[in-house]
Amino acid sequence: MRENLDLVIENCQRRGIDVDQIGLKDFAAVATKRAELLTAVEGQRATRNELAKRAATDESVRAEARSLKEALEQAEKELAEVEARYQEILSWIPNLAADDTPIGQSEADNVEIAAWSPERGEITQQKIEQAGGAAELMPASVGQKDHLEIGRALGIIDNEQSAIVSGARFTYLRGAAVVLQNAIHQLLAEKLLADEFTPVVPPLLVREGALFASSHFPGDRDQVYAIAGENVEEANQLYLVGSAEPSLFAYYQDKTITEAELPLKMYALTTCFRSEAGSWGKDVRGIKRVHQFDKLEMTAITTPDKARETFEYFRSINEWLLQTLQIPYRILDMCTADLGYFAAAKKYDVEAWMPSQGNFMELMSDSHTTDYQARRLNLRLRQADGSLIYPHTVNDTGAAMGRLLIAIIEHWQQPDGTIVVPDALRPFTFGLTEIKA
Repeated sequence: MRENLDLVIENCQRRGIDVDQIGLKDFAAVATKRAELLTAVEGQRATRNELAKRAATDESVRAEARSLKEALEQAEKELAEVEARYQEILSWIPNLAADDTPIGQSEADNVEIAAWSPERGEITQQKIEQAGGAAELMPASVGQKDHLEIGRALGIIDNEQSAIVSGARFTYLRGAAVVLQNAIHQLLAEKLLADEFTPVVPPLLVREGALFASSHFPGDRDQVYAIAGENVEEANQLYLVGSAEPSLFAYYQDKTITEAELPLKMYALTTCFRSEAGSWGKDVRGIKRVHQFDKLEMTAITTPDKARETFEYFRSINEWLLQTLQIPYRILDMCTADLGYFAAAKKYDVEAWMPSQGNFMELMSDSHTTDYQARRLNLRLRQADGSLIYPHTVNDTGAAMGRLLIAIIEHWQQPDGTIVVPDALRPFTFGLTEIKA
């Protein structure tokens, strides 16, 4: 950063980070002051140790030792203050966006790079551009009702009782909706296990370090629920996860792995929690944006030269699932201003077409985070030649369950208000082929 501060500042600005607010322009001065104080403190400590040896036999140096002790305490206090400022600035620095990440200032600058529908099959970026956007190539609405209207009528979604029990932005899923969700899990798990992923049941309550390592802190702190410490052993501050990602990667915190172990691929289906701060009044209808939801998260730790390949592989799993369920979608290459959390250097969003609304809804996010998370985790990779480097991490929302249910209801509903169970899910639905009142 000292050598490339202009590049770092430009990257922050492109990612929507206020460089003045985080004090980035002061970094060089803070780093220089920190280096000077480190040198001074280390020198004073060495002198103190030498005086301590002599003071045992030479009374004349004791006054000098006392004077040095006071000066050292003051220098250490100043160093601690500068170190805190130094680390605070660093904590707000996002990953450098990949060279091929589109440069943009808002979500309007995200790039549609591919799409698919059951009728058209694969749709290239060129065809999307010629049509004037992927929405022009999606199936037309034939009178679809939205998911909440159908879910209420079929008795599988109940937001009224959840509002009484828990308040706004909660829901009860009941009966066939639960069977469908479990079937989605089984369908995807079957593929992931065949692809040698390790299934994990991780903690849903984590310490701050896990959220900082994954880069959900400090930037997304307002999205995370904190648990009252007096109810926790040793009064530890714990947080409810908004994704299994922090817990999965933190399994390797402060560890050294070898090339022979890679890639390390994991997945977890967990209940997740988000405050949705800043989204009040947005997507309040139904189960699209709720405080509690279930999600299957996929993660991988790999070598730097294999990470981009893994990133694209995760995207292929997203596409396989939606094509298997016959749900039309588009893929967005996210621009610099819409990369989301700090760790992402490159990100794809996969969005399902919602015919009842005439627009797209995000279902999956696929992120390549380079070595950003590994550095925060203090996770090292010992290469075949014995040298140590930081591995790369990749993560992906394999299945946001509630939103996938919305997409299935949208695309598999019938004119009479029933829902046909997608063929691919039927091996896991215990004979359920149709959802009706």
